[in-house]
Amino acid sequence: MGAALAEVLRTFGPAYLREHAPSTAQARVWRAIVACRTPALGGTLQQCDRCGRQQRLFHSCRNRHCPQCQSGARDAWRQAQLAELLPVPYCHLVFTLPHALNSLAQRHTRWVYRTLMQCAAAALSEFAANPRWLGAMGAFTLVLHTWTQDLRRHVHVHALMACGGLDAEGRWCTPKRSPTFLFPVHALSRVFRGKVLDALRRANQAGKLPLDPADTDVARQTRLKELNQPLSEVRCLEFDALQRTPCKRQP
Repeated sequence: MGAALAEVLRTFGPAYLREHAPSTAQARVWRAIVACRTPALGGTLQQCDRCGRQQRLFHSCRNRHCPQCQSGARDAWRQAQLAELLPVPYCHLVFTLPHALNSLAQRHTRWVYRTLMQCAAAALSEFAANPRWLGAMGAFTLVLHTWTQDLRRHVHVHALMACGGLDAEGRWCTPKRSPTFLFPVHALSRVFRGKVLDALRRANQAGKLPLDPADTDVARQTRLKELNQPLSEVRCLEFDALQRTPCKRQP
């Protein structure tokens, strides 16, 4: 899959770049993937001591986004995460940014990604602390994903959360309603949406979402209109919080 992606970028990249301008970070990743395991990065010449046969191995880019050379790093990360899991059932939840806000994520990537992670963590912690559902300190891991498998922009946060937590006395508590039911996802979605919208409102008022100085006058007016759109319009969007799997014990 990695070699195919690099080949796609080499073949169709020039035409794409004539009409689109990637950010500095995106351009850096692009160059790394295209150059990975090619003469552009140099290489090592290996020779068999017995038969004298030689083999040239080109260096990897080691960029974390590269699907060609980072499978080992992904496996190591996965094993490290598994080592952190508690011997209790876990639940998989997904928090999704509405596609209508993709343009905001593209212009203010760092702020949007950080805010989504913070709001997802805050929503989960708030529900975990509620004695109606758990009444304890929750334990979870968050992972940000920004694309679908077919490379469509889809900003979402995966949460792997223990179905239980520690109360103020350090005792382990299980979900109050059922061992396989953690939180009501519709209520969780509303709280998550409220936190994101509140963060968006405060950031906009504080001027933390500046316009791009490279925009044309027309584009700047469009951006300004988007940032100042009534929050009631944004509230109509679906900020999904899905429980992908019920509480399951880890193997």
